[in-house]
Amino acid sequence: MTKTIHLKDMAKADISANKTDGSGGLHRMSYRDVAMHKVMLQDIIRTEAYEKSINAVVKPQHTVLDFGCGSAVLSMFAARAGAAKVIAVDRSPFIKNAQNIALANGFKNIDFYHDDHETLRLDEKVDVIVSEWMGHCLFYEAMLEPLLTVRDRFLAEGGVMIPAQLSLHVGLVNDEDVLEDLRFLQDKPYDLDFSPIAHVPFQQSDLVAFDAESLLDSIADMGSLNMHTITKSDRPRVFTATLSPSEKTSIYALCGWFSAQLSPGIQFGTGPKDIPTHWDQILFPLPTPFTVNPSRSLTITLSPLTEQVGKEQFWSWSISDGEHTVSVNELQLQHEASVDVPQGKL
Repeated sequence: MTKTIHLKDMAKADISANKTDGSGGLHRMSYRDVAMHKVMLQDIIRTEAYEKSINAVVKPQHTVLDFGCGSAVLSMFAARAGAAKVIAVDRSPFIKNAQNIALANGFKNIDFYHDDHETLRLDEKVDVIVSEWMGHCLFYEAMLEPLLTVRDRFLAEGGVMIPAQLSLHVGLVNDEDVLEDLRFLQDKPYDLDFSPIAHVPFQQSDLVAFDAESLLDSIADMGSLNMHTITKSDRPRVFTATLSPSEKTSIYALCGWFSAQLSPGIQFGTGPKDIPTHWDQILFPLPTPFTVNPSRSLTITLSPLTEQVGKEQFWSWSISDGEHTVSVNELQLQHEASVDVPQGKL
């Protein structure tokens, strides 16, 4: 069984109904809303893992920078762990609420900055940078490059990053319910012909929450990001992996997710076999069913195409067995669909 969550259109509608908070991002637009922070705070797997990691890393002499602090829960964990000073930074006006929460809990050694990676000014280096920057499948919110800018500007030599390492994973989806969902517009619902748009669901990524049974056992480990050493220039633009499928069958999509090592021995995952978190997986559909066979090794690629803050995330993906290749570039699809329509009667 599979549970598919279609959120892109809902997110776009949410933008049109809200004033900008200065962040300009598709999903950051809701970060001024208590409901969004409540969802993240209710994610016990994520939040308790961060608390354990902060407690293991932070020493009494440390200055800690919490980048994208949100409700300031990680800042308060750092203060409670004994940090000499905590610097909480967020570009959303919600940071005023975060400051009030910290004061309500008696934390007076947390300095709050309503800034981003470019406007932040500090007179000191910090010993630890903690950030919960990850979007679905890591790159959905385009926060990596701003975080690397902050790290390069303010982390002291030998300083610690939390998380320390992130890994990207892709699974093979053989759940026929997925194919049925993708084919909905092709099947002439309500006895109407939707052929002008019926191909689009096969070429667009989507947010999903899968059961493990929806995927084959074989998983592609696409690569890892070492948050202490990775630079903006050497960050992979295309992630590639090979794997042997666990059985002969037809697959209908790829499924992507990430795992996080916050600090040594403290980690969590966001895949179908992991305890659920507030992160979803991402579905990468295939335009046609693809037959996989254990006798033929597969090459899979995955690439986040847009990385700037404030841009919707688009992806490209492909799968090949050496004889057959299926690839999708949804940014290209978006460009093809970007037609200016004059106002008034057509």
